[in-house]
This record gives sequence, C-alpha cells and structure tokens, in this order.
Amino acid sequence: MAIALTAFSVSVAPSAAADSTDLLRAAVAAARPAACPVRSDPVIDQAADEINKTTDRWINNTARAVPETNALPILKELGYGGSKASILSGASTSATNAIKATLIQGFQLVPDCSYKDYGVSTLYNAKKDMILTTVVLAA
Repeated sequence: MAIALTAFSVSVAPSAAADSTDLLRAAVAAARPAACPVRSDPVIDQAADEINKTTDRWINNTARAVPETNALPILKELGYGGSKASILSGASTSATNAIKATLIQGFQLVPDCSYKDYGVSTLYNAKKDMILTTVVLAA
C-alpha cells in the first residue's frame, strides 16, 4: 500500500473532480495484491456516489439523517447481487490527501481478496472547501 500512497503524491485542484475520481480508482486498484485484482463496477460507482452525497448533505446541514454507513441495501436496490460490502471514506482540502485518508482507513479491507468489485466517488464540498472520497468494496 505504501507504493499506492506515494504514487499519488501529485496535487490535484479541487475543481478537477473527474481527475480525482480517476486517481482514486487507480489508487484502489494499485493497493490490491496482484494475485487478486478488483473489478470496477458502474453499479457500485453509483452506490458510492449516493453514499458520498449523504456525507455532502450532512456537512451542508441539509440532511435529515447521518451519512450512510451500510452500502448493502443501496447495492441491492440498484440490482447488485453481492452479499457483503464495506464503505471507506476520506476528506481533505486536496484530492491527494483525501485519497490517502481513504486508503489508510481501508488498509485492512482493500487487500482483502474476498472483495471482488468496487466503486468510487469524489465530490467537492464548497462549504468546507474539501474533496470528499468514498470507496465501496463489494462481493
């Protein structure tokens, strides 16, 4: 995982959300052992985005509930057939540091070969001037 963290030490402007998402996706893939690569899934990307938006709304004080902590019901609603899921989140004023925080939070989960699929989301929160990152690992 140290390789993944140092490989993404380039600073990214907050307005480059698409680039941040690509960096996050690459960092997750790089943090996996070569023996068990993980597959990016657009359905899980959608779930990650919905989960990340719950955090964004919470920060903006527009949510009626705390940020989502269980990805499985959202994945099931979107048609994903897996039986387990985990959420990793990060936030920082730079995309690089938000990605690092996410990977550090998931240091035990990302290398877990029982997770076969993943999805990612990055959002810019203007109220706090922060990049919010979410990774959903699923199987």
